[in-house]
Amino acid sequence: MTGRGCVAVVLAVLLVPSGGAGATGQDTSSRLPGTYLTALANYRAGDLAAALGKLRELGDAEFAGVNKTLLRLDVASGSNWARLLTAAMLLHTEAFIIRAEVGPVPPSDPYILSARSLARHVLRLAGDGQQGFGEKERIFVRNWYLLLVAMQHGRAELGWSRAYLAEAMQSFPKDPNLALALGSDHEMLSDISKGYLNHVDVVGRFRSQADVNADDELRQAIRYLEQAVAMEPKMMEARLRLGRALYRRGDLDKAARELDAALQLAPRDELRYLALVFRGRVEAARGNYDRGDALFADAIRLLPKGQVAVLARAEAAYLSGRASGAAAMIQAMLQLPDKLDPWWLYISGEWWHFEYRLVWLRQYVQR
Repeated sequence: MTGRGCVAVVLAVLLVPSGGAGATGQDTSSRLPGTYLTALANYRAGDLAAALGKLRELGDAEFAGVNKTLLRLDVASGSNWARLLTAAMLLHTEAFIIRAEVGPVPPSDPYILSARSLARHVLRLAGDGQQGFGEKERIFVRNWYLLLVAMQHGRAELGWSRAYLAEAMQSFPKDPNLALALGSDHEMLSDISKGYLNHVDVVGRFRSQADVNADDELRQAIRYLEQAVAMEPKMMEARLRLGRALYRRGDLDKAARELDAALQLAPRDELRYLALVFRGRVEAARGNYDRGDALFADAIRLLPKGQVAVLARAEAAYLSGRASGAAAMIQAMLQLPDKLDPWWLYISGEWWHFEYRLVWLRQYVQR
C-alpha cells in the first residue's frame, strides 16, 4: 500500500465516532464516500492537485450528500471532528478559488456554499461547547472569512466582501482584524468619485444597487479604522490607513500622529515607504514643502523604483514653485525599467494578505 493510501485509511478510521449503530459505530447514512476521504487525506498531506482530482470525481448529487453528512452530529467525535470539518472547509474553499481563477463562478457554486455552511457549523459547535471545538476553531473561521474578503478585494467584488464582513462581525464584534478589513473595504470605495455598488448576500445573490457616496465611504472607513486602532494600538496597517483617511478628510494633525505611529511600527520597507509618502503629503498640505521633500526622499531611498513617492515629491516641488525640478523628476521616473510600487497593492484593500492567510489556514489543517 502506498503512503498516501495509508493516510486515507488512517483518516477513515479517525472519522468513526465512538458508539452508535453497527459494528463500526457509524450508520450508513453518516458515512463519507471513500473517494471523498481520499481527497481529504491527500489535502491534509499537502497534495492539492490530487485532492482536487478526487473531489472532481464526485458528482453534484454525491457532493451534496457529502455536505449533508459533514453537517451531521455523528460524523466524527472529539478533536477528530474539528479536524475533519476545518479540513473540509478549506478544501472546498480552495476548489472554489481555483474555479474563480479560471472564470466567473455562479453564486450557487456548491464548493463555496458548502465551505460557508461548514464555517457556520463550526461556530455553532464552538458556541455550544462541543468537545474539540474552542477558541482555536473560532479563530480558524475568523481567518477563513478574512481569506474570502482578501480574495474578493482582489477581484473588486466589494458588494460580496461587505456581506461576508457583516456576517463575520456578528460572530466577532470585537475583532480588530475584521474592523481593519471593513475599514479598508470602505476606503477602497472612497477613492471612487463615481460609480455604483451591487449589494449581494453571502452566497452572492443580488440584493440591491446603490450609487457610491465617496464622502460617506470615507466617514465609514475612518469609523472602522479608529475602532481597529482602539482595539489594537500596535496594528500598524490600521494606523497607516487611518492616517491616510484622516489626511484626505483634512484632519492633518491627527493624520500626522497616526502616520508617525505607523512609522514606528512598520515591520517592512514596503509599509514604511507608504507611511513616509503619506506623511510627506501631510507636510505638503501644511505648506511645509521642505519637510515633505525630505520625507519623500527617505521613501525613495527605501524603494528607489517606487513611483508614488516620486510623483508626490514632484507635485510638492511644483506647488512650491520649482516647476523645472518637478518636470525633471517625472522624466527620470518615466525612465525606470520597472513600474512596481506598494501603492498598487495598498489600494486593493485586503488582497495583499491573501497568500499568507491561505498558508496559515493550510498549515492549520495539515498539522
